[in-house]
Amino acid sequence: MAIETEKIPLGYIELDDGAKPIYAMNDMFLNYTFTKRENWEILRSIVNMLLEAYTAVNPETTVKPLHGKIEVATQYKYLLNIDKSTRDQDIKISTNEEVNYIEFQNRTKISPPIPLRAMEYFGLGIGHSRGKAANQIWLLAEPLDTVLHGNAFARYTLKEETANYMHPGSSGILYISLPKLAQQVCYASELAKLLLGKLTIPENEQVQQVAQMFSASFDAFKSDKEVVNTMSLKERALREGHAEGHAEGHAEGTLTTLDELLKLVSQGHTLEEASEIIKSRYNLAS
Repeated sequence: MAIETEKIPLGYIELDDGAKPIYAMNDMFLNYTFTKRENWEILRSIVNMLLEAYTAVNPETTVKPLHGKIEVATQYKYLLNIDKSTRDQDIKISTNEEVNYIEFQNRTKISPPIPLRAMEYFGLGIGHSRGKAANQIWLLAEPLDTVLHGNAFARYTLKEETANYMHPGSSGILYISLPKLAQQVCYASELAKLLLGKLTIPENEQVQQVAQMFSASFDAFKSDKEVVNTMSLKERALREGHAEGHAEGHAEGTLTTLDELLKLVSQGHTLEEASEIIKSRYNLAS
């Protein structure tokens, strides 16, 4: 097992302004990787390794590994109202019995705060699950003691507080501190190190398969012209947004529009088609 003290990227992608490092938890890379059906079993393996590690800590949990046929949606979109405002989650994994929503968070100091965002998504997930259990799993690359209290895992469910009875239904929010998990002595710690960019050569066979899949997916990712064009656009927008500051919300608005553009591309639109959709949505001149 080769453990790195510095964060090591999967590799570099050549953009208009130079090379950019890509890490396993890069949102566009994850979307690109798990849109592909051939990678779904590795995604199941990732989730099951994490759930098994949590079950070892709390054997009484109602959480179960993912079994049977799965369907995966990336950048899963909730339609909120007739105005077509939406909320997105990184990955949705559906089985016959339940739905699991997976969030990969590189930063924990975001707005709105993760606990509020997780509760909103929790309610939306239950509302869209049609009676199935709807679980949230948040993989955090930074500490978040407001929910984890210094631990590697924390799972929240609905209970009757005087007698500790579970509310009907087993849905819950599971927070996982990847840095804390990485410190433990178990195979899931290798997975945590891999996701954090702190491990290059795992010893565990399952984690090796994850590493190999990430490596193969990155090779395709860095060579995809649509990816290169979209990421170059994103980097340019980030630079322009920072250069012009936040006056009148310019930077924030630029990044919001850019996020929508990236999601349209990830859903199969070309960059030109996505650009036209955004222009139409915001009544922008061509």
